[in-house]
Amino acid sequence: MTSADLDDRSKAILLEIVQDYIQFGEPVGSRTVSKNIRETLSPASIRNVMADLSDQGYIRQPHKSAGRTPTDKGYRFFVNHLMEKENHLMMTPSKPSKTFNRSVQSLQDTLENACADLSHSSNQTGLVMFPSFSNALFKHIEFIKVGPREALAVFYSELGILQNKIIPIEQKMTQEELTSISAYINKEFAGQSIKNIRKEALRRIRSEKEHYDRLKKKALEFSTQILEDPDKAELLIEGAFHFLDSPEFGTNVERMKSLLRTVEEKTKLITLLDHCLEQDGAMIFIGGEDFDEEMEDCSLIAENYGCNGENLGTVAIFGPRRMDYSKMISLVKQTAQAVSKNLSTLKKDVSIYE
Repeated sequence: MTSADLDDRSKAILLEIVQDYIQFGEPVGSRTVSKNIRETLSPASIRNVMADLSDQGYIRQPHKSAGRTPTDKGYRFFVNHLMEKENHLMMTPSKPSKTFNRSVQSLQDTLENACADLSHSSNQTGLVMFPSFSNALFKHIEFIKVGPREALAVFYSELGILQNKIIPIEQKMTQEELTSISAYINKEFAGQSIKNIRKEALRRIRSEKEHYDRLKKKALEFSTQILEDPDKAELLIEGAFHFLDSPEFGTNVERMKSLLRTVEEKTKLITLLDHCLEQDGAMIFIGGEDFDEEMEDCSLIAENYGCNGENLGTVAIFGPRRMDYSKMISLVKQTAQAVSKNLSTLKKDVSIYE
């Protein structure tokens, strides 16, 4: 049975159970529900509906004498209900961030401040994924001959990301030829993402319809050579200690150790956020639906930031399943929008020649 099969009464009772449990952290009984829902129902009628919701997997009863708590399926129903009211969420008041009221200094500063603000505003763990090298927008490259058979390639992105690499060259190649190669690449590919440049350079090299002189062909070969390195994703994490304040984890030391180890290693979180780049809008991952055992009591809310309509990285809040989803979704959305706005300003202001 899907949530679409629930009648309005069942939906109202389920929403009340999830909302009350998020707020107070205690199993919710039928008397509590009867006091809070608009429809006048007896506790007995509510118990019948709760029994059906339990059978359908939306809620569970920790023990016989207790009230009900939401399952992952129940949380998912609640989150989907919130997402249907997205316009309301964007109007949810939250404290304005100080980070984005001061002048933009650098990409690093912007993302570090965003991560700290997310953690501080949510009292949860803030996550911010740096733009991967393949998603960076190319602005300028220079080749400098540093040895008889070596050149230093200095790459700049439109957001000021700098990357250096030593590449092999033919012994007879001069600095003047390297400068010509730089000029060709800069003219042909400025403003494109690294992954698109890599594809286009390979296409041109393999194309039988196009013919290039020696320097242009060498420029394309250099482009694929410089840009072939795999991405080394960088993830900022702020406020992992907030998990210590969660009752869900405080009573289980081994589970807490396992969770903090996963956060410290970053690998699973990086993989998850990397997949987020392929989507748009808020993404919510809940408990055992989306996570392995060590994170099955957690939820993660993520949204991408970007520039010129292209996703560059992701901001997220990571915390216990029992979190204020309405507030967290709003905070993540506002932060992603603010970072995107800052990057647009940074792109205009950054000067790679200074």
